[in-house]
Amino acid sequence: MSVPAKRRSPAGKAELRDRTDNISVSKHITNTGAEAQRQRLLTELQHRAINTIDARRDLNILMLAARVKELRQRGHDVVTRLMDIHDDQGRPHSRVALYSLISGGAK
Repeated sequence: MSVPAKRRSPAGKAELRDRTDNISVSKHITNTGAEAQRQRLLTELQHRAINTIDARRDLNILMLAARVKELRQRGHDVVTRLMDIHDDQGRPHSRVALYSLISGGAK
């Protein structure tokens, strides 16, 4: 799993660039409305699995479990795996949720 690099677009909107395939997707991370968060999350899940810590840092989603629940209610098949990880400061965290989208999209 690659680590996204943060950068600014010419319009000043925050973007992420996936280093493995050079896809750049505008995230509009300043919009904290639930619908905007769901859309950012769904777009990200279509490219990679994401954990709670990365979602806070990269997507500006603080209540990731709530957004995942809402995506599931809309028919998306999102699976959860718990894992032990270290954050950017090297601090250990146990049982952090890692969410993945099963291909096929909404039912």
